[in-house]
Amino acid sequence: MTSVISVKVTTRDGEEKTVTQGAGHTTLMQMLYEEDIGVEAVCGGCASCATCHVLIDPNWMGKLPERDQAELMLLQYAEFYDPERSRLSCQLALTPDMEGMPMVIAPEE
Repeated sequence: MTSVISVKVTTRDGEEKTVTQGAGHTTLMQMLYEEDIGVEAVCGGCASCATCHVLIDPNWMGKLPERDQAELMLLQYAEFYDPERSRLSCQLALTPDMEGMPMVIAPEE
């Protein structure tokens, strides 16, 4: 049995929430999208729109897989790109290492 993952999210309005993985959620994007807190996921998780951009606490970035070329290209063109914190939540498969990970929903482009 896999464990359920919860992350700490700061919304664009500055509200702090704990978001918990629901049934069928395999990516961070799916989990955040269901909460309706600013992750639009227009492309449905295909890494082609950057509307699921989140800013991860820098202390947690090393626990995540490296960005691939497609993700990096999209992020570098985003207005609020931060090389130390920016990730596309659609590209992050949920893993137990993410339990308690803090993040901020990136400002809207």
